[in-house]
Amino acid sequence: MTASPSLGHILLVDDEPAYQRLGSSFLRELGHRVTVAGSGEEAAWAFGQDRAHVVLLDLAMPPSMDPEAGLELIGQFAGSVVVVLSGHGDRELALRAAEKGAWDFLTKPIDPDMLRFVVSRAMHKSRLDEELRELRAREGSEDLGIVGQSPAAQQLRAMVRRVAGTSVSVMVLGPTGTGKELVARALHQCSARRQGPFAIIHCGALSSELLESELFGHLKGSFTGAHRDQPGLVETAHGGTLFLDEVGEMPPAMQVKLLRFLQEGTFLPVGGREMKKADVRVVSATHRDLEGMIQDGSFREDLFYRLKGVVMRIPPLAERGMDVPLLAAHFLRRVAPQALFAPDAQAWLATQPWPGNVRQLRALVESAGALIAPGHLRIDLDLLRFASGDLAHLPDAGPADAAAAAPDGALDAAIFELETRMVREAMEATQGNQSEAARRLGISRAGLIKKLTRLGLR
Repeated sequence: MTASPSLGHILLVDDEPAYQRLGSSFLRELGHRVTVAGSGEEAAWAFGQDRAHVVLLDLAMPPSMDPEAGLELIGQFAGSVVVVLSGHGDRELALRAAEKGAWDFLTKPIDPDMLRFVVSRAMHKSRLDEELRELRAREGSEDLGIVGQSPAAQQLRAMVRRVAGTSVSVMVLGPTGTGKELVARALHQCSARRQGPFAIIHCGALSSELLESELFGHLKGSFTGAHRDQPGLVETAHGGTLFLDEVGEMPPAMQVKLLRFLQEGTFLPVGGREMKKADVRVVSATHRDLEGMIQDGSFREDLFYRLKGVVMRIPPLAERGMDVPLLAAHFLRRVAPQALFAPDAQAWLATQPWPGNVRQLRALVESAGALIAPGHLRIDLDLLRFASGDLAHLPDAGPADAAAAAPDGALDAAIFELETRMVREAMEATQGNQSEAARRLGISRAGLIKKLTRLGLR
């Protein structure tokens, strides 16, 4: 028989034996499983052994009997619905309990019908929270953060799932901005190493000497400025994943030292004399043609085959046209959850070449989301093109903008008039140069555009 969704496990935390006995008996008669604790320490231990759906927590607990101490216990029951019990019907205490994470507040003596009602609602909330966590976990495990339904996106997700469970090295190839780091993180999260560190280093951003120190660490006094021993990313990533971004940019001298580590699993810190060991899974990425670099002698062939392992190729966004609307909607939800793209804007997005790939699309959507006028929840084509840098498509402020800008009272009207005059004068003084006008007003250019829209000055 399936248990009722309104029934579950309750942890009753109270130091009064009479209330423990009466409360637990009443709750068990309702069909709940009840665990009783008489102190904060007992409650923490019991919760660690078997997490309850609902925690009924008396704030006045031994040894101090101070409600302040009880408030500090709330955070120990993360993932459960906490209902606070107190002999003090103090509104301020209730508010502070809510700030700490409590869901409801009951004042003693507690009416049995009220207790039944609150516990039923709390249990229902616990079930909803659990379903939400499962849905989010399932969503994350299904797309692995790799958004898209194109054959390329689906194949990439399938390869990540297949390869993640192995220890083989992976090389991620693709143009700049396609999401190579995202794939590396997905490999880490799906692997047995997901509880370990995920360390990143950009191989082209540092000189050979600095790159060696960042990777393998250094000892105090090994070079000017080395005031203490410093572990490198290889050591830091022990038990986890090391992501070598843009490995094609690695200086030749460092290629030799990296190859030795990959072959032997040992490394020598800068200034050190004793070899160290580290167990890391290496994922590398590059937009360069490594095979061509091998031919011209700028990349070692033996290192290439050590890193190669399994190769994952990410196509440019132009070859994943059907993923553009999904990616755009995904990025828009992050900056403006309630906003939508107008049909003409969606069509325009689908026709763009996207030389900067996913990174370019994300930047454009985030800019457009930041420029949405107050009270508007739609991104139209003019706004999208303006966000892309096409100043000829500056959106006009429509009637809705003017209505939204209308002041409500005398003070609001005075502020509105002053702000309008200052912005208009700044625009006139700079002959419409928004960047210069924004500098004079002491605000950002995006902030000026928002004001122009809100004040009806476009």
